[in-house]
Order: sequence, then C-alpha cells, then structure tokens
Amino acid sequence: MRAVAFTAFGAAPEVTELPVPEPAPGEVLVQVRASSVNGFDLGVLGGFLKGVYEYEFPVVIGKDFAGVVAAVGEGVNEMAVGDEVFGVVMRPTLGQGGFAEYVAVPQGYGIARLPDGLDHARAGVLGLAGTAALNALDAVAPEAGRAC
Repeated sequence: MRAVAFTAFGAAPEVTELPVPEPAPGEVLVQVRASSVNGFDLGVLGGFLKGVYEYEFPVVIGKDFAGVVAAVGEGVNEMAVGDEVFGVVMRPTLGQGGFAEYVAVPQGYGIARLPDGLDHARAGVLGLAGTAALNALDAVAPEAGRAC
C-alpha cells in the first residue's frame, strides 16, 4: 500500500510502499478515503512526542481518517466489512496513521459509523478538530439564550 511516512527522526515524510496491516483481534482494517493534517501530526513528525509515545518506524502520519471497513479481526462484532466509518487512530504507539491506503484500529475506541449526510472528505477532518470543539463547548457550558 502507499503511505506518507518518515523513517527516522529528522527525515522528511515521503510516499512509500508498506505492507497492508493485518487487523489484530478486536481491530478493524479501514480502507482510508480521507484524512487531515493536525498539530499532533506536526508534533509526531518533529519528534516532539519522544518519551510520550514509542515511535515504530516507518511512522505513517495522520491521526484522523474516514473510509470503509475492508476486514475485521477476530472478535469484532460492532463493525462489518463495508461499513463507512471515521475516527482517530488510537494506538499505544506511533506507526500506523491515516495518511495510508489502509489503517487498522480498535473497534471500540476512536471509530464510529459515518452518520447519514456526512461524506468521507468532511469526516476525514472531523476527529481531532471535532473533539477539540466539543471539549471547548463542554468547558464553556453555554446555556440557552446566553451569549458566550
């Protein structure tokens, strides 16, 4: 599969060929249709997350994704092949990312079915930015009829 990855700290990201990941038990394999760039990705690329995450080179950048479930791992019962999904790559290490043709992610965390009316392009930018916006609204706790 094609992916945008970097091979070492300080290396520039480039389009490269990598094996298609296999979904582990409890994971789904998503054929990625859209992704986005976030500040988190720039932190990953710049090596600023050393000591916070383990880097598994080559590291594919891209935290957000939207696409179609291409395969499911053992024990997956919440998603099926063909489901349209979006989310955030939530893995304990940095390696797989949304800037690839495929990404394997846990079925129960950081992934949801695409709501009616939301296309892949819009969903592919929603994960981190949408979470940040929701957290900001929760923090402000606006009341009906009150200006923020």
